[in-house]
Amino acid sequence: MSSRENPWVVLGVLTFNTALTSYVEAMVIPSLPHIQSALSATNEEAAWVVSAYMVVGASIAPLFGKLGDNYGKKRLYLLSLIFYSVAVLMAGFAPNIGSLITARAVQGFGFAIFPLSIAIVTDVFPRERVALAQGVISAMVAIGMTIGMIAGAYIEEYLGWRFMFHIAFVLSLLALALSAALIGPHPPVRRTHIDYGSTLLVATAVMLILVYLTETPYIGWFSPLQLALLVSGLALFGGFVAYELHAYEPLISPHLLVNRNVMVANLSGLLSGIAMFILYLGVIYYAEEPPPYGLGLSVIQAALSLFPATVAMIVIAPIVGYATSSLGPRPVLIYGSLVAALGFWLFTFARANVFQLVMDSFITGVGIVSIITPIVNMVAVSMPSDSVAVGLGFNTMVRYLGAAAGPVISATILTTYKSYALYYVPGFSSSLLSGAFLEPGPHAFNLIFLVGMAFSLATALVSAFANNYRWGRAVLAA
Repeated sequence: MSSRENPWVVLGVLTFNTALTSYVEAMVIPSLPHIQSALSATNEEAAWVVSAYMVVGASIAPLFGKLGDNYGKKRLYLLSLIFYSVAVLMAGFAPNIGSLITARAVQGFGFAIFPLSIAIVTDVFPRERVALAQGVISAMVAIGMTIGMIAGAYIEEYLGWRFMFHIAFVLSLLALALSAALIGPHPPVRRTHIDYGSTLLVATAVMLILVYLTETPYIGWFSPLQLALLVSGLALFGGFVAYELHAYEPLISPHLLVNRNVMVANLSGLLSGIAMFILYLGVIYYAEEPPPYGLGLSVIQAALSLFPATVAMIVIAPIVGYATSSLGPRPVLIYGSLVAALGFWLFTFARANVFQLVMDSFITGVGIVSIITPIVNMVAVSMPSDSVAVGLGFNTMVRYLGAAAGPVISATILTTYKSYALYYVPGFSSSLLSGAFLEPGPHAFNLIFLVGMAFSLATALVSAFANNYRWGRAVLAA
């Protein structure tokens, strides 16, 4: 840590930046129909406005983590923010859908700030307080998403979708200035050779798998093109593992990946990433679905239904950090997984009004934030000091594979299980049916939430295999 570097100030900057990037990604979602109409785009092209960021970001996260370990975390952090700021500016002035998708892809380089942020707080905080700081940053991902959906709906309604990016560009410049001034240098522990061959293998593999997931709602799970993407991605990932086993200077040492806690963290991250986005998509779709199968809320009201869960995350995140330090990650992970499973189960029978929907979201959100914190702490603690950022980058990549799968699973269920909703024209006899429309019915939403429950229980099962550790009870006196 630099002598002029205040850990709590650094945490404040990193927290703001993490919330900002999550906010920007979520603010696009309510505006997709308007962006699609304004730029004359197809449904598939509009979906790529969201997916392009995730595809590029998840693919480059391990590389930027490795570069951070090798050349200094602050340098790569600032580089990521520069890419991000330029891309946000480009998006606000995009003349067509192709330009917007390209800008969103470049924004993916800003994705690396999350693993780099976790690595920086691992450097600046004493070990017994690292989990607390990591918990606050991890919670900002979900908090930023909720705020983004609410703010995005308001900005789009009153100012237009381009102003979302204009405002985000100003905020990104502020983030860049604060980071440059207040974060210390964080030089590398030691420099190693960077194996760009293995980096290309894993990046291409992840990219193909994410393209497969993105295209599934439009092409299907098992079309020849889709199967070619999936098989190629899995084969390249297998090639990456085989290459790493024999590489002189691997991107990430295989013996670190097979460390029990790293394996538990990566698998739990994949499963909980799916559950987290099933929560967001399930709640938003159900809230906006017209009666009798949903609540018929507006976009803004639907996003506000998640806001109490967001507030809970702000309060719960530091407590989860303290618990991880004093009790160890395993009991916290199991607790979070079971609470999330309980929340999903409540959705299946207690969602008749806004209050019930809010309470279910609150409980599930508490569970999910209790999962994220111990996951990143296990990776940071299990990695040697010269590999923390690349380990966190790899974990981030895996978690966002889950995040990409969650919406696809939800969309598949919603399009597969539909029911007829009947309605009548006012003034006619109640026995005279005037129309019907096919919409996702109760079975579809029940199935979505049961799938979220299943992934949460699977996370609890995996968590039981973690090696527990604790940093003593001194933290409780803080």
